[in-house]
Amino acid sequence: MIEIEAIFELMGGIAILLYGIHISGVSLQKILGFKLEEILTKTNNNPIKGLTIGTGITALIQSSGTTITMLVGFISAGLLTFGSAIPVMLGANIGSTITTQIASLNIGVYALLILTIGVIIHVFSTAKIRKNFGEAIVGFSFLFLGMHYIFQSVHLLAQDVGAVNFINYYSSSSPFIYIFILAILTLIIQSSSATSVVVVALGATQIIDLQTALFMILGVNLGSSLKVIYISTKTRGFLSDIAVTHILLNTVGIIVFVIFFKYFSYLASITSLDAGRQIANAHTFYNIITALIVLPFVPLVVKFINKYIPKYEIGESKFSYLSRKLLYTPSVALRQANRAVVEMAKEVADMLEISRSIFFQDKIELLEEVEILESNMDVMTGKISEYMSQISQQRLSKKDLMKLYSLMHSVTDLEHLSDHILAVSELFVELKEEDIKFSEKANHELTAIFGKLKMMQNLVIKSLSEDNLHLAHEIIKHENKVDEIVKKSQANHLERMSEGICSFQYGKYFSDILMNLERIGDHSDNIAYAIVDRFRYK
Repeated sequence: MIEIEAIFELMGGIAILLYGIHISGVSLQKILGFKLEEILTKTNNNPIKGLTIGTGITALIQSSGTTITMLVGFISAGLLTFGSAIPVMLGANIGSTITTQIASLNIGVYALLILTIGVIIHVFSTAKIRKNFGEAIVGFSFLFLGMHYIFQSVHLLAQDVGAVNFINYYSSSSPFIYIFILAILTLIIQSSSATSVVVVALGATQIIDLQTALFMILGVNLGSSLKVIYISTKTRGFLSDIAVTHILLNTVGIIVFVIFFKYFSYLASITSLDAGRQIANAHTFYNIITALIVLPFVPLVVKFINKYIPKYEIGESKFSYLSRKLLYTPSVALRQANRAVVEMAKEVADMLEISRSIFFQDKIELLEEVEILESNMDVMTGKISEYMSQISQQRLSKKDLMKLYSLMHSVTDLEHLSDHILAVSELFVELKEEDIKFSEKANHELTAIFGKLKMMQNLVIKSLSEDNLHLAHEIIKHENKVDEIVKKSQANHLERMSEGICSFQYGKYFSDILMNLERIGDHSDNIAYAIVDRFRYK
């Protein structure tokens, strides 16, 4: 009976602790907002600073997984190099051990006092930043409360001989299996902090000895790498370099520490007389020593990963880089949104080229491809618009706010562009099926318009990618040329109809095509003006 009650209390304690980590982490990310970008980007080419910043940020937000997710976003956004991110990752591993250190102090009894302070600040503050700060304190109180219930449940388990024997079943014969068990448990719980607190509690109550606890701590660290791999494949669709590096370095670290286990155990035992403190210190020492060993060899690690580790795609994951975890670093999330808009623009350019092939190369079978791409554009529009709506709810600088509005307008115009390209493509297919042929001069005019539109779309892609004001003005100039060609084509078309060279039926097709091509130019022009507006209000 004691065992069942203890297990339920243990599960509840872990749940409360996880919720506390989530609440405090999210609240602190809201407070830091776009400053996180400024902090993390200062780590470039300075390994010690990167290690320190990674430790500090993770100690605050209580989640190495969140820190590493942000790193992946920063790398893909071009704000941080892979080599500069490795020290931050190592620091994140160190920072994640702060929870273990707190647990070893057994200060869960102060949870309700901290909760009271947090609630008072959150309820009675009017400023949003203070409310978030109060919420962060509430999160920390849940963290301490979860620890309190975990320790209390483990004390109950200590009274059950059967439970103690079950936990220590492999301790003398195969202690290495604890590495595997704790790695899987950490992966399932998705928190190395929670599993390490349980290990500290087991050690503090003498349920397990120091040797068993150290094998468990090695398993927790391996599990944290498996968690990073899981996060990488889930949110991005492929194994990022950071995820591969994390598992590689942790695996090597565990092997080294197993080889020198006797010395590792001795080091932990002399740090304190308290068993819980010894385990917490061992957890911190493992990550500090690993970081110090790896830090001088970061350039070699980068070369090794780039040369020998293939980039395996794991299924399709369109716009998987639009991670919700980046929302609290809004400037980075905005860069990811910009990246997605550029991808939209590239697909529009592909649609335009396919449409051109339908008319000039008689490839009517390509209409189905245009229809698929247009359908994809609708899905893209929904995903990107939703993500940008979430970005708009964060703390943004004026510059980023103007960029966000610009991108929102661009997404709408790109979606309209795809509609007009589909309309033109359908008209081209109807022409081919009814064997309607335009005059050589009309074909020449359409060739000129398509040429200008292709140039405009290439400039749209480049100007969106580079935030290039000069290229935006070039788009506007080309659109004026498109208007001139369309007007001239319409005049020539009316002249051909008046002379009886072109029938009304043929003329209607030509007019509809010109109208849609002009609208394609107009929407490209709108995107250019949206880019110009970013700079106008800086």
